[in-house]
Amino acid sequence: MRPEPGRRNTAGRSGGHSANTRNSRRPQQRRRVKRRPNEVAKRRRKRKFNEALGKFIPVFLAIAAIVAIVAIFYGSKIVERYTYSGKHADLKEYYGVYYDYQVAMIINNARVEDKGVYYKNSYYISHEDVKKYFTNHFYINLDEQLCLYTTQDEIIKADINQTGDYCYYKGDEKRELDCAPVITNDGKTYFSFNYLSLFAEFNINKYDDPKRMVIYTEDTHLDKATINKDTQIRYRGGVKSDILKDVKEGDSVYVLEEMEDWAKVMTKDGIIGYVEIKRYDKSGSDNIVIEKCEIPLEYKSITSDSKINMAFHQLFDINASDFTDVPLDAGINVVAPTVFRITDNEGTIKSTVNANYVANAHNAGVKIWGVWTDVDNEVDLSAILHKYSTRQQFIGNMISLTKEGGLDGINLDFEKIPSDAGSDWAEFLRELSVATHKEGIVLSVDNYAPTASTVHYNRGVQGDVCDYVIVMGYDEHWASGGVAGSVASIGFVENGIVNTIDSGVPAEKIINAVPFYTRVWKTKDGTVTADTMGMFSTAAWCEEYGVELNWSDEACQKYGEKEMNGILYQVWLEDAQSIEAKLSVMDAHNCAGVAEWKLGFDTREAWDVIQEYLSR
Repeated sequence: MRPEPGRRNTAGRSGGHSANTRNSRRPQQRRRVKRRPNEVAKRRRKRKFNEALGKFIPVFLAIAAIVAIVAIFYGSKIVERYTYSGKHADLKEYYGVYYDYQVAMIINNARVEDKGVYYKNSYYISHEDVKKYFTNHFYINLDEQLCLYTTQDEIIKADINQTGDYCYYKGDEKRELDCAPVITNDGKTYFSFNYLSLFAEFNINKYDDPKRMVIYTEDTHLDKATINKDTQIRYRGGVKSDILKDVKEGDSVYVLEEMEDWAKVMTKDGIIGYVEIKRYDKSGSDNIVIEKCEIPLEYKSITSDSKINMAFHQLFDINASDFTDVPLDAGINVVAPTVFRITDNEGTIKSTVNANYVANAHNAGVKIWGVWTDVDNEVDLSAILHKYSTRQQFIGNMISLTKEGGLDGINLDFEKIPSDAGSDWAEFLRELSVATHKEGIVLSVDNYAPTASTVHYNRGVQGDVCDYVIVMGYDEHWASGGVAGSVASIGFVENGIVNTIDSGVPAEKIINAVPFYTRVWKTKDGTVTADTMGMFSTAAWCEEYGVELNWSDEACQKYGEKEMNGILYQVWLEDAQSIEAKLSVMDAHNCAGVAEWKLGFDTREAWDVIQEYLSR
């Protein structure tokens, strides 16, 4: 059969079935969907985002971890900062006591570095600390194993390092004690507080763990506070500071100083630290009143109702002791003749007291203060002053000779006291003052103008026990000093007075001595020498040699110089005008009077200005 026209005959082809299959797939392949461009971009962006996110997540986690660690660290720091420390301080370290015998001291609301000593159930304090906090009046002589305390009218004695029979002597009266009054250890001297309380005024309370003493040496007003919530007293102001003491609600403390949030406080048992202000309420005050001591110092001096005008009269021979040398119209009310000289280290005394001299002075209404001097002989005063028995013998001789001579006073002109004999000298003055005041004898002492090298003269002690203290307001430049200058410029004089007052001598006890002499200085080839002349002689010398004198405002003296025969002569003249300037300074400081060195160097004009001073 022929196929129909227009139709392809496929029946006779081999593999017809496969062909049909292929033909059936083609339409399926052609049906693949062609995606639009925006959908492709969207998918591409999503893929990139997922890739980026995959990279960021580890970084993010790392940052988060770091932030967490930082937060934890600083959070713990903040918590730590505001959390109160519970650590307690070691009180032994706080007080600085490391041995069982050491005792801490809290004095006048302050913890001090100095330590007391606990010995045989008693409390002791070193002599150095006694002088620092209580009194410098004790005298210790370890060579004699003797402690002395000399009042205005008697000497109290105690042996050092007593054993068993503890006692002291008040004058001749023996008094018992419950402990050794004074002991030594490792070269240091210690006083028991029981013995010290006889002489010094203070309050003391003692506490244990560790041993400590709370001491007041002056009346004190204390602001009191009550703790309103359990808290702690800390070493410093801050919650992290170590705890010194736990305090309970209702406990009392003394408020020493308030700051912004913290206050410095002290407990009654002597713990000083800091507590938060919000932890207490003010609750009034306490007053500490110092207990009076049994043996007080109450010095009374022999004084004059008028200014003193004391003329030094240098005498060497008993036959030359003629009162006619004293100008009776010069306003002199005291004459001080050099009539007693110490001649050796045993205290041998040479006396040139003349009975007629004494009678004439008294008839003229002039008192006599006999001068005792070491200037004229080479004497080691420390040999006389160091031992109690030697001092007492020497003082007994002084009193006897003064009374036998009919003299009114003792003037000490000891100018060679060794620097290591200062305490001996002070005790000598105390013991001598007991004897002089019992006999109504005036006691006066001559002193250099104060310098660092004369501190050992103990002017403060002199101000206590002596009736008058004379300042030798001259020898600013001395003959053998090798430097030309004024004998007593106005600045030197005023400094001498002011420094003496500052050293503890009341102005009403100070007599300033003025010079009636001048030195004519000679300088040749760098060598300086001097001739000492009286007022009249110096003025006459200047006139004779044509030395022109001009007033110096700086020195308050007339100054002149002239070169003659290769020698430079210089003069700082003492005359009535320079004396008047010095007297004005003495008036300004309310001094007790004036003294003059010496009779025979004076002029009428000088006495006139002194009399004017006496009348003011």
